[in-house]
Amino acid sequence: MWAFNDKAGRPCCLIPEATALFQETAGELLAGREQAAFFYVARCYRYERPQAGRYREFTQLGLEILGPDPQRALEQARALCVGFLDALGLEYQLNLGVKRGLTYYLNGEGFEVRCPRLGAQQQVVGAGAYRQGAGFGIGLERLQLALQA
Repeated sequence: MWAFNDKAGRPCCLIPEATALFQETAGELLAGREQAAFFYVARCYRYERPQAGRYREFTQLGLEILGPDPQRALEQARALCVGFLDALGLEYQLNLGVKRGLTYYLNGEGFEVRCPRLGAQQQVVGAGAYRQGAGFGIGLERLQLALQA
């Protein structure tokens, strides 16, 4: 991630992805509700060498479903994701049972959507369940490449 000090010497960081922000504040976002869903568009940043369809600055489209049943939220997220991609007319492969490597994911359970026509950088969607819900993120730039392929 891009971490640096601002002009006043305060530590700053450009977010590498937005899911963690929802997971960390789930209790506040639920505010007494049983379940809540949030759709977002976020500018995110990677500190790595750019590649085709994988840039240092990118746009993440995401959906987070917060609530007491992460498995149910993951199923709902998967249905919404598939419906969205089908509506776009995208041909893709849905990989269920993917183990997500980020520490906040519950048992690493999730799914991915890949578009084989993209070559080495095939993943368009990453999703997972965490302690208080589940969600998915779509790389907008990679989705655009997949739709053009």
